[in-house]
Amino acid sequence: MRITFCGTGAGAAVNPRRGASSIHLSHGDTQLLVDTGPGFMERMADSGLDADAVSGVVFSHLHFDHAMGVVELFSRLIVRRGAPVTVFGPRDTDSYIEAALAFARVNATSDYTRNWLDGVSVELTRPGDERELGGMQVRSVEVPHAPALECLARRFEAGGRTLVYSGDTTYAPDAMVPLCEGADVLVHEGYTDLVLERMASGLSEAGRAGLYAGVRGTHSTAFEAGQIAREAGVKTLVLTHLMPDERDDELVADARRAFAGTIVVASDGLSLEV
Repeated sequence: MRITFCGTGAGAAVNPRRGASSIHLSHGDTQLLVDTGPGFMERMADSGLDADAVSGVVFSHLHFDHAMGVVELFSRLIVRRGAPVTVFGPRDTDSYIEAALAFARVNATSDYTRNWLDGVSVELTRPGDERELGGMQVRSVEVPHAPALECLARRFEAGGRTLVYSGDTTYAPDAMVPLCEGADVLVHEGYTDLVLERMASGLSEAGRAGLYAGVRGTHSTAFEAGQIAREAGVKTLVLTHLMPDERDDELVADARRAFAGTIVVASDGLSLEV
């Protein structure tokens, strides 16, 4: 398996160095997109990846910074000559894709392109789902992130190698440690308290409180990601979903307090063999 990061930024903040969350995952002839944050296709092109070769999309959850780019993908793929893609995602993915296809149909100007969009399929992968996907065994567990939104972490296994992707989650050892057990690579979101301090500078007391509560109540620190990696016996931890003012050395230092293995800070275009 090979992963290429087509977006490593977090949330609504404009980040000139990072696109929104997206990973290109390839294994043999299978090419998948794991999340499709807006703007990910530009990063794909920069990495020399061919969107036309993608056969499936796997969503961790449906926040816009992980899913909105699928509209761009559909609008691009309606001119391809390959088979329509399949989208795998949590609860409500079918409704989300129905809306995305409606946008793409505005640009469908022939029977071929309309038929291609009609052929896009959705398979819901609920918590506990296990399936074979393009020669990979994929297991999904629910992780805590945002109220009323189902969020799934994924474990991909192929050829004796294992990749786990957290999606967005708070510190969730009960779910993540068993999922990550013995993984070669864990891709986990992470932030530092230092970046929150920089972001809070100049805010009112209420604004600071809202910022801290909003981030801490829905996301994980790099230290917490390191704890998961250590407890699960992971070999390599890759930190992603990063704030604009985050600093690589601070992220590594925070994770290092808990994890003695290899730590990588993801950047757009980074490609790793799992």
